[in-house]
Amino acid sequence: MKNNAKQILPSVNHAKASLIFSKPWERRPCLFPRFGSLVAALCSRHMAVAFLLIAVQSFCGNVSAQDFNNLEYLCCDWGPAMTLPTKPNEAAQFNDTEDEVYFLKQATSFTRRKRLGKDLFSGRDYEDIGKGLSIYLCKMRADGSAKTEIKELWKNPAYPIDTQGQSTWMDVNRKTHKIVFSITFAGSDITGLWTVDLDGRGLKRVITPDRNAKYLQAINHPSWTPDGEWIFYEEELRGMNPNRFNIGKCDVRGSGCSRIFEATEKIQYQHPCVSPDGKKLAFLRLPYGYPGAPFVWIANLGGTTAAPVGGKETIQNCGSAPAWSPDGKQIFLRGRVLDAQCGDILRSGTPLRDGKAHSEGWVHWGRFGFIGFNLSGILFTDKELKNSKLIGVPRLVEKGGTTCAW
Repeated sequence: MKNNAKQILPSVNHAKASLIFSKPWERRPCLFPRFGSLVAALCSRHMAVAFLLIAVQSFCGNVSAQDFNNLEYLCCDWGPAMTLPTKPNEAAQFNDTEDEVYFLKQATSFTRRKRLGKDLFSGRDYEDIGKGLSIYLCKMRADGSAKTEIKELWKNPAYPIDTQGQSTWMDVNRKTHKIVFSITFAGSDITGLWTVDLDGRGLKRVITPDRNAKYLQAINHPSWTPDGEWIFYEEELRGMNPNRFNIGKCDVRGSGCSRIFEATEKIQYQHPCVSPDGKKLAFLRLPYGYPGAPFVWIANLGGTTAAPVGGKETIQNCGSAPAWSPDGKQIFLRGRVLDAQCGDILRSGTPLRDGKAHSEGWVHWGRFGFIGFNLSGILFTDKELKNSKLIGVPRLVEKGGTTCAW
């Protein structure tokens, strides 16, 4: 019986069976060499087909292509209505009785190509090929119409501006017709504090963030004095333990920098905003450190007199992103409006958009209402904080040029 059993079982040639498997960790005996050879042959055939498909897709697999722009809205502010010149030597014309919204737009260009079949790794039946990045200064009306590209400020910077938070901030000076804006999360070639004319001319970096062994400096939330001579800003020192948030100022050329309020290990200062008459500075004081509860304080521009709105830190003046009313008598604080002297809440509420409650975004207060921005885009909110409307929505558009007609 033992001899018969030996005759029934196939003899195993271990050396030959090990050749069935090409990977070292798969070189093990196979009791069914013919079956193993069949599997190996099928696997080899599928691999050959796969490599052939990749080659076909690489060389001739794109059957159609479309050009797109991925459009993202950044910071914004109210400014006087402007008519752009039609001839090279002409100057822009401004109308201070009407307002327009000035903003930055980031446009990423790419070509989307259709494949014959789905990609083996991503499962997509298309591929995107980047073609460039541009950042524009633009303007539009308060209802979102008449979007116009004023000037391309940067073409293909080292990195795009990160739009996941308040990475940019803009302030328009009506007297000098200049914009000051900050960029905090982007490539080092465009971060810092910048000024530019409303018509897009004279782009200049006035503060380049400092880098040293102790910290990385970031400049944010600039605010003009009404005469256009001074700029107040928030200075963040990253890398310290904890990070420091100071309030400083510089002149229009970026010189004469000094700190008005300097942070300690516990107390931080953020979001300076100069009053319309140029005599007061609203800002946030964080007595328990960042990101603790922020309270709105008011000081003179020298910082020598400072006190909370209403005299003491309370739940009423606790919030973020203060903005003065055009007459300087009220202060907007996320979700409510305060009397700038006594600190009483004059009105409050979260505005509705499409029947749902939404944030006003990071706002400026203009004669028609509030203009703000966040991840949703650029938002207009009425003076009563009842309704808001998206007037600039990030979107993917088919490219027929880089026009703002979207």
